[in-house]
Amino acid sequence: MSTNSSRNFALIALIISVLSIGYSALIPGPAGPAGPTGPAGPAGPTGPTGPAGPTGPAGQVDQEALTGAINGVLFASKPINRGCTSCHVLVNATTGAYTLSFEAHEGVEARLGQDLHPNTAPDSTSIVPTSTAGLETCLLCHASNTNTERGVAAPLSMRDIVHPAHMSSPVFLNEFRGNCFTCHNVDADGNFEILPDAVVVNDKGVPDPVTSIPIPGAYEP
Repeated sequence: MSTNSSRNFALIALIISVLSIGYSALIPGPAGPAGPTGPAGPAGPTGPTGPAGPTGPAGQVDQEALTGAINGVLFASKPINRGCTSCHVLVNATTGAYTLSFEAHEGVEARLGQDLHPNTAPDSTSIVPTSTAGLETCLLCHASNTNTERGVAAPLSMRDIVHPAHMSSPVFLNEFRGNCFTCHNVDADGNFEILPDAVVVNDKGVPDPVTSIPIPGAYEP
């Protein structure tokens, strides 16, 4: 082989080798691992406010604070009343509200649809709605069945009337701050007494120890 042929052959081999390397470089290799995330771009402009959503459920109420507020409204400057005639007095000369007689006539009318309550007690005392007759007159017909010396043991005694009527009354409980001691007292032996007449008391309902102990007119039912 001549020198020129050898050179030509070497040149061709070199070209083929270069082309092979170049072709190999053109074939992509396997993907490398992902690079780190770049920094976030600036925030876009704020969009318009959407419509209001539906109202959610009511939150929890501070019951103690609410009770205190209600009591402050209901009971502020409300006097303490003790004794039947501290509340049941004549305030309307036409209707008789709110005497004991008025309450009796109103109660019968509410039950029967018409006022069939008597206007005269067995001892001839007037008990028309405007009458200011007291508890003793009521007991002539509505005595307790355990204390008949005060009157007739009626099928519907005063104790069966006044206890549910008062304890179910918003006016008695709220307006007059009513409780058991509105109508009763406890004597030295621990017995409950009835207070038929108005009792002079302080802002806690305690009677004057000089003029009101024992409480005048109080007696065991």
